[in-house]
Amino acid sequence: MSKPVRPILPSPGRLVSNGRFNLGTFKEEFTEINPLDVEIGGLFPYPRAFKNFRLKEWQHFALVNEEYYISLALFNAKTLALAQVCLYDRKSGSIHFYEKKTLPGNIHLPQALWNGHASMNQKGFSINIHNELAEGLHTISFKINATKKLPAVEGSFTCFEDMRESEPIVVCLPLKENRAMYSHKYVCPIEGELTLSGKPIVFSRKNSYGLVDIHKGYYPFVMKWHWATAGGFDPEHGLVGLNLTDNQVKDQHAYNENCIWLNGRLHLLPPVRFTFLKEDLYKPWRIQDQDGKVDLLFTPEVIRTVDINALVVKTQYRGPFGSFTGCLKTTSDEVIQVNRFFGMCEDFFLQT
Repeated sequence: MSKPVRPILPSPGRLVSNGRFNLGTFKEEFTEINPLDVEIGGLFPYPRAFKNFRLKEWQHFALVNEEYYISLALFNAKTLALAQVCLYDRKSGSIHFYEKKTLPGNIHLPQALWNGHASMNQKGFSINIHNELAEGLHTISFKINATKKLPAVEGSFTCFEDMRESEPIVVCLPLKENRAMYSHKYVCPIEGELTLSGKPIVFSRKNSYGLVDIHKGYYPFVMKWHWATAGGFDPEHGLVGLNLTDNQVKDQHAYNENCIWLNGRLHLLPPVRFTFLKEDLYKPWRIQDQDGKVDLLFTPEVIRTVDINALVVKTQYRGPFGSFTGCLKTTSDEVIQVNRFFGMCEDFFLQT
């Protein structure tokens, strides 16, 4: 049996202790996510308001069944704040993208997941997320009115993350001196209902899954990463999920968030690299590591694009949905075959 790629540590409780981030990969969620308590600035410490302005925060959930892939997000970069719901019809290939640009103060993101509420509620566009890890779940509701180009949509979902049985990946990873990113991710069973143009679409727990993606970070003025996530059902392992990222974290051999879940159990993976053609993103993407533990081919079906070039914000976002094939190896060298698992990738750039 090979050694783990990095240790999984007991949670220290707080994300920041005595002005310093607690770095590492942890067994449990933090009781307090307190990045504003970090000491930055040396002889002239940054005021709390400035630290809050530089802190990027979001909650993102993917909700998937055999018919639809729903990507839902509340994103607050402080210079840019967005609420988004994207519906991809896996059978027809059509995509509905709902977005509300708003003031940063209109998006609320909690400081803990045990009993916290994330929300954005404006006329005709609302998203509400209750993170209730103490109860073993996240509940999500959204409702968006019809527009000239898009039909009305609403949904109500439960993501099951029972901490007695679930093993999320909880990380605090270094970006530069005493600046770090926190992330909580998990691929989990879900159930709920999507209503599109008055038609109900049921997400059954036996054939649906969700991705929990919660994040806070002190990024450089230029943020960039490549990311992949997917899920599927395997006769031997039940629900299988994966999370792979190549980002701005220092020393990715010691610090990363790459992993696979087998029926709720976490298995860590090494650093990876993404290879794809920026001039033709519909060509297959290759995701590999140096030791033969990750070898995946991602085939895009549709690509969601966001481009903003404003006075203080520039973003280039490419988010293709599609399928993954290939194989992964756990630290015990168990081979997991990935056979057309459905998910998404990101090629992300934000200057703010």
